[in-house]
Amino acid sequence: MNGVDPDGFDSKVIFSYVKQHPQYTLVGIQPGVYVIGMKDQFNLHDCEAHPLHEILQYAADEVGFILFDKKNTKSVDEFGPYFFEQYLLLDALSKQEVAQNVITYYCKHKDKLQHCLDHYDEKQGKGFVCWRFLMNQSLLAEK
Repeated sequence: MNGVDPDGFDSKVIFSYVKQHPQYTLVGIQPGVYVIGMKDQFNLHDCEAHPLHEILQYAADEVGFILFDKKNTKSVDEFGPYFFEQYLLLDALSKQEVAQNVITYYCKHKDKLQHCLDHYDEKQGKGFVCWRFLMNQSLLAEK
């Protein structure tokens, strides 16, 4: 087994005011620091006028679509749109299947996940919401 046991995470949500099927935007500022806004609050065009625009690094919607990205990193261990931490937040906030897939894959097959990411050209978009394209492209690269 590569990685860690997904059941080994000792995390719990103390308060959650997020309703079922929420629509929100999650903006990464730095590792461990995120801003949650209303759906479409942090899109590419509105961020330029936002008071925090200098420190906003990337934004994702509630399913993991990347709305903008200043980081341009493709690593599960570096802060950015593929950073594992974001998917922990998505899972805690809205129990997205994509987030749960990423967490399981990260814990059990981290090297393969990073390998797939290294071969993904992002033509279909950024973020693990493009899971099928990412995995397919990796398989084609191996042939």
